Amino acid sequence: MSKRSKLFLKGMRRKTKIAYLLVVGVLVALTIRVVYINVANGKEYSEAVVLQMDYNSTDIPYERGEILDRNGNVLANSEKTYSLILEPVNILITEKGKAATRAAVLEYFDVSGDDFDKHIANEDSYYEVVLKDLPYTKVKAFEDYCKTDEGADVIGVRFETVYKRNYPNGSLACHLLGYTASGNVGQGGIEGYYNDYLNGVDGKTYRYMSGLGGVDSETVAAQNGETVVSTIDMNIQKIIEDNITEYMQNTGAKQIGIIAMDPNNGEILGMASSRTYDPNDPMNTQALRNMTVTVTQEVEIEGADENADSLISVESAKKNTTATTESSEDGTTTESSTEATTEQKNVKTEEVEYDFSKMSDEEFHSTIDGFTSDQLYEALNYVWQNYCISDVFEPGSTYKAFTIAGAMEDGVISDGDEFLCDGSQVVVEGESPIYCSYRAGHGMVDVKRALAVSCNDALMQIADKEGPETFDKYQVIFNIGSKTGIDLEGETTGIKYDVENLNPTELATSSFGQGVTTSMIQMATGFCSVINGGNYYVPHVVKRLLDSDGNVVENMDPVLVRKTISKEVSDYMKTYLQAVVEEGTGYAAGIEGYTIGGKTGTAEKLPRGNGKYVLSFIGFTPVENPQIMLYVVVDEPHVEDQSGSGAGAKLFNQVMQDLLPYLNVYSTNGDDVAYDGTEEPLSSAFDTDTETADTEAATEDAAAEDTSAEDTSADDTSTDDTSADDTSYDDTADDSYTADDTWEDDSGTGDDTDTWSGDEDYSGE
Repeated sequence: MSKRSKLFLKGMRRKTKIAYLLVVGVLVALTIRVVYINVANGKEYSEAVVLQMDYNSTDIPYERGEILDRNGNVLANSEKTYSLILEPVNILITEKGKAATRAAVLEYFDVSGDDFDKHIANEDSYYEVVLKDLPYTKVKAFEDYCKTDEGADVIGVRFETVYKRNYPNGSLACHLLGYTASGNVGQGGIEGYYNDYLNGVDGKTYRYMSGLGGVDSETVAAQNGETVVSTIDMNIQKIIEDNITEYMQNTGAKQIGIIAMDPNNGEILGMASSRTYDPNDPMNTQALRNMTVTVTQEVEIEGADENADSLISVESAKKNTTATTESSEDGTTTESSTEATTEQKNVKTEEVEYDFSKMSDEEFHSTIDGFTSDQLYEALNYVWQNYCISDVFEPGSTYKAFTIAGAMEDGVISDGDEFLCDGSQVVVEGESPIYCSYRAGHGMVDVKRALAVSCNDALMQIADKEGPETFDKYQVIFNIGSKTGIDLEGETTGIKYDVENLNPTELATSSFGQGVTTSMIQMATGFCSVINGGNYYVPHVVKRLLDSDGNVVENMDPVLVRKTISKEVSDYMKTYLQAVVEEGTGYAAGIEGYTIGGKTGTAEKLPRGNGKYVLSFIGFTPVENPQIMLYVVVDEPHVEDQSGSGAGAKLFNQVMQDLLPYLNVYSTNGDDVAYDGTEEPLSSAFDTDTETADTEAATEDAAAEDTSAEDTSADDTSTDDTSADDTSYDDTADDSYTADDTWEDDSGTGDDTDTWSGDEDYSGE
């Protein structure tokens, strides 16, 4: 070999060695870097890899939070169920596996051969849902079979965990709870209002190809929803609902609503109405069976219509509604009609009332089957609606407590002031008088007596002394015509006259609860402030939120909005309200041995003179230190003389008799009825926090607040047909005495109805 060749080979070896060392060095450096990354940022990069290498993923559902009553009883929870999933891509790998899987699925589940074949038709699919809501017992039986030699060839079958919302007490507290639609979307009640808290976050299992050609997985755990501890007492709720059911079965009414509250902090202890449904099956039309509902229907009008002025374009969505009432023998009542037209045809839209309680089963099912989907939803929505917060009505004489409390607080009247009731009051010279419920007149009555006998004449004089500005100021202070802010979906506002429209007649009739519309929750919350020392608390149905481990996330402390009246005036009002029960119109609400205060209400419905009334009683006990407020409303009781029935006070009495032993409120004469239930009362060990508000401290905090009248939105302050031009208010009945303080009637209702009826006069309780 020449010298030149040797030099060339030597140079090549050197270059090769250098290159080799460089390669080794780079590999060592990369190895060190990979190790560093894996140690320092391994989790972060692993998650990124999983996301990028997503080969197949499965959701891990979260568990929606429970809803508990104040004592820890479960009102709503989520039950674990299973869905049967087939993976055709794996089942079809071999005929043997397909046959074994088909035979096993048909054996252990309610699946036909055709259904199985249909679900595996897409040979590229990894996910075919065959069955839902399977119990664990069925799943376990199948899985046990697959572990045997006989089931060893079963392939491509798996189960997904699915949580199904469950209400273990059926319809109990249905409007307070609400229900859930698909996708864990809360509808109404606590389910709707606290939906974001109850819901959690789904987890996920990612399956991806590993570096060796296998399949690896990575799991991100689900985050369960929070538990809601409500203020509701399940036993109080059941007592209320049982009494409503009994009344509806024995007497009947168009509607009943009852609210039980702790007057010292705004907690709702129970709330129910005669509307009811099972939140486990909210679409079940059987809930309509004993209801009276109104649905909209359209009919085509052929040719010209004599009411051409009311025919308008459907596209404009402008309506001209006429209030008419026509009854028929089949339980339907046409209440109002709206006529409309398009370029193609004239369409008449009618609102038709269906009284399903008067129909046979065959008629009921035939009517329901004939509804369109919109009409069915309209009917069911009526049942789902919470009467206690979503419906409004004229409260009648229960409103007098606000009129007197406001006048006393403002110094317009004093405890000893007297008023002459001669049976009527001419409010506007030259116009018809407004009558008292006792048209012979109560004679001279002081403030206490005026409330006890529910004297309209005295109340009109008190409102006149207040004047529009002061009267309206206290309407706002007591939150009339505005939402209370209760933590439930669907609250409505009601209507009141604003100060500009409180003309003499409107002022006079508003003083005794006509011309103003309120919801039950508005009346209940304002009344609580009248009896608790003047503290207006936001009503609420939730006490606290817990995480999935039971730790407190948030306490829902009572919220004091304002002072309505002073403690001194509140003490006077409690005495006056006690006189209503012991000496006046509310005697049917009294229970021997207990101090009870309250106020009756008998409000005639529109159109006046139709004999239809809303009867109510709002009361509390004990008078010395109120622990519970109970508001009962009976809309159109099924009795011959609605106004004289005393339905509100009587039902209040029955419910309160059942509640008092459970609440450990004892009589003064020792004649207590022992509570024989198994649940603990309000002072249960579960209810450990003291959320009864510190009234004195709250009073000091609120004393500095401006309690002057607040603005209400324009659409909440005008009235409709309840204005003064509706000139026959005949609210006769359950709260009147004769001038010499003796009852005209000894039937037990407090009825002093006479035979007078007029078209141009107001009268009433």
